[in-house]
Amino acid sequence: MLLGVFFGSAHSQNIYTENFPPYNYQVDGELLGLSSKVIQEMAREIGVEPSITFLPWARAYRYAKEKENSGIFSIVRVPPREADFQWVGPIESVNLGIYTSELNSVEYSGENEKRLEQARQATSVGVQRGGAAEKILTSMGFKNLYHSATTRKAILRLADYRYELLALDENYLRFILEAENIPLSRIRRVADLGEFDLYLAFSNSTPIEVVKKWRHALDIIRSRSQSEDKDLMN
Repeated sequence: MLLGVFFGSAHSQNIYTENFPPYNYQVDGELLGLSSKVIQEMAREIGVEPSITFLPWARAYRYAKEKENSGIFSIVRVPPREADFQWVGPIESVNLGIYTSELNSVEYSGENEKRLEQARQATSVGVQRGGAAEKILTSMGFKNLYHSATTRKAILRLADYRYELLALDENYLRFILEAENIPLSRIRRVADLGEFDLYLAFSNSTPIEVVKKWRHALDIIRSRSQSEDKDLMN
């Protein structure tokens, strides 16, 4: 679905994203989310009119990487992706972990590294195809990854213990469970992957002058936010 976001300029830019609440998602055609708000503020600061397209993650990634004057958000900056883009951010952060159903009788105990090793020995760990968790777990030596195109459906299958383990962001998990009226107690966290920053990233063929404008806009927004926070404290 294509959303035209207009801010009073004739310039147009293609930015791709996915439905990834609470960071970026749409309701009745309206762009919502924590990261979306930052992107909109940056665009207003620059005075551009980005066309924001919601796509499955793998396709959004490919388009943003290959097409000139194109970007993608919210994307985790990890070493395997570093050379693919020009980075603007961070704009938000995620807390990634590995989860299982309460119906799973396997006990995960001890230090986090021990629990991660247990997860390495599991039948499978579900990850989004092309997503950050896939990249991170692969770099950690996981060989048992099960690729899912739709993480939302994977969460529902996890709750019913049709998936053994699933790696994803804590806030996203909570959002989907609440939307589906599934109690948080149906899911338990078995291991931590860590905090990771989210970025807006542009294709390498995008002119550096364009990228610098977005970076400068983010700096202005941060400075303004810090000033407002100080005013509230005084």
